[in-house]
Amino acid sequence: SQVLFPDSEEYDAQEASYYSGEQALQRPVCRVTPSNAEDVSRVVKFATLNDCNFAVRSGGHMNWVGSSNIGEGGFTIDLEDMKRIELLDNSKTVAISPGLRWADIYSFLSPHNLHTAGGRSSGVGVGGFLLGGGISFLSLEFGFGSDNVVNYEIVLADGSIVNANESESSDLYWALKGGSTNYGIVTRFDMATFPLTEIWGGSLFYNATLGPTFYEYLVGFTQRLSVDPHGLLAPILAWNAAEKDYLIWTPNAYLGPEAFPSPLYDGLQDIPTIRDTMRITNLTSVTDEIENGSPGGSRTQWFALAFKANAELPWDIHIKGDEIFKPFLSRPNTSWALTMQPINVGMIAAAKNRGGNPFGLTEEDGDLFLVLISVFWTDPGDDVDMKGATQDLLKWSTDTAKERGLFNRFIYMNYALNTQPVLESFGPENFDRMKEVKEKYDPRGLLNVWKGGYKL
Repeated sequence: SQVLFPDSEEYDAQEASYYSGEQALQRPVCRVTPSNAEDVSRVVKFATLNDCNFAVRSGGHMNWVGSSNIGEGGFTIDLEDMKRIELLDNSKTVAISPGLRWADIYSFLSPHNLHTAGGRSSGVGVGGFLLGGGISFLSLEFGFGSDNVVNYEIVLADGSIVNANESESSDLYWALKGGSTNYGIVTRFDMATFPLTEIWGGSLFYNATLGPTFYEYLVGFTQRLSVDPHGLLAPILAWNAAEKDYLIWTPNAYLGPEAFPSPLYDGLQDIPTIRDTMRITNLTSVTDEIENGSPGGSRTQWFALAFKANAELPWDIHIKGDEIFKPFLSRPNTSWALTMQPINVGMIAAAKNRGGNPFGLTEEDGDLFLVLISVFWTDPGDDVDMKGATQDLLKWSTDTAKERGLFNRFIYMNYALNTQPVLESFGPENFDRMKEVKEKYDPRGLLNVWKGGYKL
C-alpha cells in the first residue's frame, strides 16, 4: 500500500477527482492506496484493531458528503490502484477490480464483442455502483448490475478474504447485491458477460414544453419493454443555465444496430426533437456521451423516489420543482434536473431468475418509474437554500405519490440522499435478513469504524 499525506501531489490529485465538489474538500489525515486484496486486509485489520475511522472510495461518484471520503477524524482507503481485469471461464465472466471505471471495462470487453451490466456513464466507478444495485443498458433484460455478479471476493471485518457466490457464503452473496458498506470491502467482482457488437444509441433533445407528451410516451414504452427489453431511454428534464430555460435530454440505447425498432419505439419519431445524436455505434461511445453531459465538480444533492408508471406525476413534480427552485436559478452555476427511468415487471422478474436481491421489488409492484432529482450549485453560501429546497421537493413528491396511490417504498441507493431510509425501504423481511447476515460476518461490529454508505 502507498500512504499519501496532505500537500503531496498524489493526495491532492485523488481529492480533486471526486464527482462531488463537497466531497473533494474533505481532508482525511491520509489516503491509503492498496494494490491488492492482501493490502486491503492489512489496512482493515489495522483500522479495526485501533478503532480508526475510515472511508472507502472506488470511483468516488456518490453525491453526498462523507459517502466515500472523510475529514480529519479519519483516513480514506482509495482503491484506484486496483485495476486488474481478466476474462474467465471461456469469456463467460469478467473479473473486475474496484479501482476501474466502466470506461476501462467496456474498452477491454469491446474487442471481444462482449459487454456486461455496468454503468451508463463511463466515469462511474465499479464498487459503489454494484453494491447499490446499479442500472445498466442491459438491466431491462437481466436485472440490476448486482444481479449479474456471479462472485464477490471480499475482505471481511476481521481481515479474512473470502469468496461469496451461489455455493460459498450464499447468504452474504445475496446481501452484497444491495449491501452498501456493511459487510466488508469487495476487492473483486466477477460478472457475467453478454455478446454485443453494435447498438443504436445517443441522445434525443426536446423542448421542455413537450414534457407531458413525452411522459405519456414513456408509460407506453415501459409497458412495451416486456415484449422487447433491449432498449432504455431515461428522459432528463433539466434547467439549462446557459439558455435560461428547461430542456429534455434523453440518453438512449437499443442493444442492436437498428434505428427506431418496432414495436418498442413506435411513436417516438412523431415527437419533434430540437437535436439528436442517435447513430449506429458502440456502447462505449454512448456512455462517454452521457459522462460528458454530466460532469462533476459541483456541490450537489440528489434524492430517489419510485412510483407506479404514470404520465401526470412526473410533470407535476417538474412544475412544483420549478416553483421551489425558481428563486435560486438566477444564481451562478445553479441548476436542477428530474430524471425518469423505467423499471418494468420484466426487469424485476429477471432479478428473481438470477437468484434474487435484497430490494424487495416484486412483479405485483407493476411497471415503475424510478425518479432521480439532482440539484447542483457551486457557492457554499447557497448550501442551506439548495439543500432545503431539495428536501421540500422530496417531501412534496413523496406525499403527492402517496395521495394518488402511486407510491412505491423502494429507494434506489445510488441516487439517494444520505438521510433517506434506503435499507429500510427494502421491506422489513429483507432488512432483518440483511442484519442477520451482518451479525454472522461481523459479530463484534468491527466495521462500524467504516463511515459512509448506508448502515444497517
